Amino acid sequence: MKRFNIFNSTELWQRQTSLPSIPTFSRSLDNVFGNEGIQLGSITEVLGLPGSGKTQLCLQLCASIQIPKVLGGLNAEALFIDTNTNFTVSRFIEILNASLTKCQMLLDTPIDIGKDSSLEKLHYVKTIGLEKFCAFLYRLPKFMEEHPNVKLIIIDSITFPFKEGISAKQRTGLLFRQMADLQRLTIDKQIAVVLTNEMSTRIGLSTGSVVGALGDAWSHRCNKRVLLSTDTSPSNRLALLLKSNDSPNTVGRFQVTQEGIRDIE
Repeated sequence: MKRFNIFNSTELWQRQTSLPSIPTFSRSLDNVFGNEGIQLGSITEVLGLPGSGKTQLCLQLCASIQIPKVLGGLNAEALFIDTNTNFTVSRFIEILNASLTKCQMLLDTPIDIGKDSSLEKLHYVKTIGLEKFCAFLYRLPKFMEEHPNVKLIIIDSITFPFKEGISAKQRTGLLFRQMADLQRLTIDKQIAVVLTNEMSTRIGLSTGSVVGALGDAWSHRCNKRVLLSTDTSPSNRLALLLKSNDSPNTVGRFQVTQEGIRDIE
């Protein structure tokens, strides 16, 4: 007979609050996510129109995961699953160098943070098309066994592989199975998964409305759902927490700068 782990509320609270978070380098944005950033053991969906900063945030998180432990960071690695050729290594290097420089400035005793070794801490895979995407997710548990220091998985975007060649019913069934596997992986390995999603138009009785792609049922599969949008300034962004298991809905403001994600000064 299968044994079940039963916890009381105190034990659950200790387990949940003991999990560290990945900072975004913006305190305002960290507060939106509610746990000083993206908490390990969770799946976060980031919504937004093109140009709202979804990929920029993902690149910043891939750099932030490398913050040294002496600064309260994880000194860990990331996996970037690119389904839409959004990733550019030159932009990641720019954000990574700025992040490492800021970490070095905060340290009382300088330590050697090698940029070449830092680049090796980001694993990248291009999965264009539904077949290639599903094939890689199938072997993802094996990849995680081979790379135990990976604590962040980015999927940018979850929408793109399912745009053509599959019915809505097939898409829903396949997505839900994949999400169930990802949820087990996040809990078993204590990692964070961040998915970007696109916006689509839902036609109503009189007008259309812009909503997250993949439907209403999908929106309940993630622990947190954050909507990004542009603000008054070309570099400023708004972040709205739409759904969370442990935080009230809130709004934050941040910038997409040459150095990466930062607070608005």
